Amino acid sequence: MTNSSFYITRRVEFHETDAAGLMHFSNYYRWMEVCEHEWFRTKNLQIIGSIKEGSRYGWPRREASCSFMRALRLGDLVRVSAIIKKINDTSLNFNFVFEKDRSGKWTKVAEGYMTTIHVKQHNEGLMEAEPFPTSVNFALMESSNTPNKTKENS
Repeated sequence: MTNSSFYITRRVEFHETDAAGLMHFSNYYRWMEVCEHEWFRTKNLQIIGSIKEGSRYGWPRREASCSFMRALRLGDLVRVSAIIKKINDTSLNFNFVFEKDRSGKWTKVAEGYMTTIHVKQHNEGLMEAEPFPTSVNFALMESSNTPNKTKENS
């Protein structure tokens, strides 16, 4: 069940760059989250929601990191690939690879890692880890048996 993978493709936009025209490091984290959210959308899963008794649920981050190998510049076409590396009762561990299109050849420019936790937030504000609902377990099982899902934004 841990071979669930997917990717998004997009271009570095002006507002994502610094004064030198390089993509600002904070956007790598945003793009990891966008990639994760697109996977949730393809599975018809909500990233934030509420339950009958008024409690809310969501997927906050426990850990995130990114290592940079090469710069991304304004206009670069980038593919962000994600793979769910580990699944626990309440968390998903993602690995991300950022690749830049260099004349038709994808070249790795960065790698990221993120752990997200499924939590329930009670009416009084307390959040606690909670096992995945059936819909998430079904989506994870389904993903391990289907080809990659993609989202194009170029």
